[in-house]
Amino acid sequence: MDCRMLLQKFKHFIIGGMMLLGIVFGVILFILVKSAPDKLTDDELVMSSVSSAQSSETEASSQQIYVDIKGAVEKPGMYEGTASMRVWDAVMLAGGVSDAADTKQVNFSERITDQMVIYVPKIGEEVQISEKSSESLESESKDTSKINLNKASETELQALPGVGQKKAQEIIRYREENGGFKTIEDLKNISGFGEKTFEKLKESITT
Repeated sequence: MDCRMLLQKFKHFIIGGMMLLGIVFGVILFILVKSAPDKLTDDELVMSSVSSAQSSETEASSQQIYVDIKGAVEKPGMYEGTASMRVWDAVMLAGGVSDAADTKQVNFSERITDQMVIYVPKIGEEVQISEKSSESLESESKDTSKINLNKASETELQALPGVGQKKAQEIIRYREENGGFKTIEDLKNISGFGEKTFEKLKESITT
């Protein structure tokens, strides 16, 4: 039996096998093509995220800010800097400190901010670091955490110890009828707020 007869006899099997192989290769190729973009997309997302973070960091560090440098420096004046700079860097823009500078009173490691005033005192000169003392700042902090009798809502007033809905409503009624509380002691003018109750509340309220 020659090759032609063999081919003629088994041509249907051969054709069927080739078609099957073609389908298998087609499926494999389809899967590879479909999965490749997904993988590429994931890689691109990672790269995009890293790039975005680096861009934000670069943008923050390159943001232009202005500082006013005064006192014992070579060239006092206003200088342009960036958010990544320290006080020392800014002072260097002003030519550095002079021979009369008292560097012990300056925190050169502090990061500069926009509209910041950097003052380098002279030796023997005392500098008030802040216009407000630590005591006044502490007092202000406490006041902001207190309940304001003239502004608090009914719900906020009920956060006070021993003050329920009825007493909260009485506080609101009193301030509406009397034009507000002049001092926290006015609270004692309301029925139900005696001396003992007031002592418990006085550290938690303000006007």
